[in-house]
Amino acid sequence: TFEFTGGFLGGNVNYYRPTLEFRQFHPVNKNRNVLAFRWMASNIRGFGGTSVPFYERFHLGGDFDIRGFDFRQITPLAFVTRQLDVVDPETGFAVKRSFDDTVPVGGDTQTVFNFEYRIPLAGPITLAPFVDAGRSWGFQKKLLQRQIVDTEGNIRSEGVRFLPGTNSGFRASTGVELQVIMPVINAPFRLIFAYNPLRIDRNYFGIANGLPFQIRDPRKDIKFTVGRTF
Repeated sequence: TFEFTGGFLGGNVNYYRPTLEFRQFHPVNKNRNVLAFRWMASNIRGFGGTSVPFYERFHLGGDFDIRGFDFRQITPLAFVTRQLDVVDPETGFAVKRSFDDTVPVGGDTQTVFNFEYRIPLAGPITLAPFVDAGRSWGFQKKLLQRQIVDTEGNIRSEGVRFLPGTNSGFRASTGVELQVIMPVINAPFRLIFAYNPLRIDRNYFGIANGLPFQIRDPRKDIKFTVGRTF
């Protein structure tokens, strides 16, 4: 597929997004069970002097791509130093202090791999062991700029600084689903038991104040939803 927004179509947002997706469903065990596989890759780019809106950038995770993670959890994270006015307890005057923070910036490129082995048990009930893996990356760093006001009141541009490990490598989830096809809507109700072997679980130190903080993806998760992953 190819998505195109803006340009000669008008509007104040300009970007294009090519997506390539491959799916295969292979019957096995005398056509009783099914090996199901999906691979998807996509890239998004702005043009005409405009950047891609934040809400259109790639954030993975959830029931329909990498099941053991929360929705929009898999995304590059950036260090942000914020200037806030605080009251000095000794003088009683307001002074500016620097505080460390992190923000999800979304990726401009993503890829997802899904594998399921669907085993009908009885009637509308199916058991489906699965493996999911994927990642969203921010390769176009020069487009991730923000305007900040320094301690002297000057406005300057600051480039993105990614937290190590959040803009590289893959996340992965594995587990099993219990699927029940619901009548009328003909879609499965799914109970998902997931374990995440590839996740972020590490300590960081702030740039401004050097204080430690943690980023810990869940080791395991249980959730339910309606509709297939693919």
